[in-house]
Amino acid sequence: MADRIVVIGAGHAGGAAAIALRELGFSGTLTLVGDEPHPPYERPSLSKGFLSGAEPEPVWLAPPARWSELNAGLRTASPAVAIDREKGEVRLADGSVEPFDALILATGGRARRLPLPHHPAVHYLRTTDDARALAARARPGARALIVGGGVIGLEAASTLKDMGLSAVVIEAGQRLLGRNIPAEAAQWLAQAHARIGVDVRLGRALTRLDDAPGGHVTATLDDGATLEVDLIVVGIGIVPCTDLAEAAGLPIDDGVLTDDDYRSPGDPRVFAIGDVAARRTDGAAQRMETWAHAQSSARRAALAILGLPSEPEPTPWFWTDQCGHSLQILGDPAAGDAVLTRGDGVRLYLRQGVLVGAVCLDRPRDFAAARRLIGKTLDPEIASDPSADLRKAA
Repeated sequence: MADRIVVIGAGHAGGAAAIALRELGFSGTLTLVGDEPHPPYERPSLSKGFLSGAEPEPVWLAPPARWSELNAGLRTASPAVAIDREKGEVRLADGSVEPFDALILATGGRARRLPLPHHPAVHYLRTTDDARALAARARPGARALIVGGGVIGLEAASTLKDMGLSAVVIEAGQRLLGRNIPAEAAQWLAQAHARIGVDVRLGRALTRLDDAPGGHVTATLDDGATLEVDLIVVGIGIVPCTDLAEAAGLPIDDGVLTDDDYRSPGDPRVFAIGDVAARRTDGAAQRMETWAHAQSSARRAALAILGLPSEPEPTPWFWTDQCGHSLQILGDPAAGDAVLTRGDGVRLYLRQGVLVGAVCLDRPRDFAAARRLIGKTLDPEIASDPSADLRKAA
């Protein structure tokens, strides 16, 4: 049984792990080490309400009093710089050392950078400080270029339009949201962006930025087109922060490699959760970058550390809010061999008649029903009828 647990990374996953450990009965020394000066917060609002100012504070994972109640040593603005597995110690940038019997890596990822020289008009959106810096420059009437047609880029484009800016989105791929959303659902959002006046250009990349008169920036695209803009938002994914783990000799595979319980095969005392965890299932390692996975991986690792029975993990899901719409995605739509259309805005993905995934646009009740039905065989006639109760399709 571990008496001393250190969590490296005081973001959503790390904070959720600390909370889960206490709620599951851990009474030993618990230390949460974070790079940022803030206590743990949730990231989804950074490209939406917090960026626009509608939410004056980030969505804190817990109020300050809760951290005191948990008796969790919360060391903010204290980056970890080395892990000594032989001694069971984490060394921090200030020279101090935190001993551990069990170690949780919740280091997340850093925003992937453009392969261009730094320019002060370029903004990334990963932290509260990033969002504040972008908001300070996002004046009504300004022109924004968003590089990357994924979730973060499109949410930022939608929010900036609401703030009174114009927005051009360039995406290197041949469609938006190509990494994690079915093509038809991505098209729903593409149409929503077109309706609010976002200029989307597919198959395009940014090749150069030059200062222009009046404090503007000339952005040159790979087809030779130029755009006069005031700011650039880059949302081209993240790079998992594996440096500490790799230097400590832990196995890496586009993330910190783990087993089903998020335990490193290189050291049974070490766990990795959240965005940085590359969980090996069915022989392949896979990372998940969602709010729900931060929660579920934190709890499963906490159970394993405390020697408690594992619990069934919820089916993976995530959401994105853009242009006044909410798109929710459940399970693995790509695994389906058949698609059921349930009116406008709902698609159900079946494999041999069993529900394996769903996408719902502004249909929260159907999404809630689909979460209960995942893994069950559906009656296609009932499931396809938008007037029928989806719960009765199983």
